[in-house]
Amino acid sequence: MASQSKPEILLLSLSAQGFFDDQFASLIDTLSESSQLKRAKSASGAIQYLNNNNPSAILITDEGLAKKGNKPVLDRVIEYIRNGGLAVASLHFPSFINQSAFDHFFGAFDLPWTRGDYDRTTFQFNPASTFPGLQTAAVPERYSMKALRIKNARPHEKIYVPVAGAKTESRVFPPGHVDEAQAAVVGAKLGDGYLVYIGDVNNEEESVKILLALFGF
Repeated sequence: MASQSKPEILLLSLSAQGFFDDQFASLIDTLSESSQLKRAKSASGAIQYLNNNNPSAILITDEGLAKKGNKPVLDRVIEYIRNGGLAVASLHFPSFINQSAFDHFFGAFDLPWTRGDYDRTTFQFNPASTFPGLQTAAVPERYSMKALRIKNARPHEKIYVPVAGAKTESRVFPPGHVDEAQAAVVGAKLGDGYLVYIGDVNNEEESVKILLALFGF
């Protein structure tokens, strides 16, 4: 396939950890094979890129976009989504963002989503989700995931939810039932585009499949 025919994906990494490339090497390789992969590590670089390009998707790889100093980039990403773009907050985003920044970030999109519980349990695909394409994609029906979940997502925005009667599955967390109203993967339509959050903090193989499906791979 000629590189010109591949979709372009921007990795938005404004607070990149030094071990990011090693931890996500397999994913980066897969994305590089299927797309023209670009990366922005500075606010100025991100704005310059978005002013001159319209990528197929933006992968928000960390919490940097939620920092106050990067509001001009956030505003540009919001504009990109509302004009028909797709942005996914994942990878290191749920691992390193604090609660106030988390809530403020999604509030900037006029979404009611707030930071939920952090634990491991089994999640299942929500057939009531209206996110386009995933119903027919090869995504896992259910799997165990350690995730930072989201509260206040509307029913049709919840893509992966706890199974009925779900309980915590790690010795790290106190035993007990989890709040089944909180979702680990959510997606919302904003204007003509979409924003997705994947709360997995362990780079599970199934979460990678979901991410690739979102990108159409």
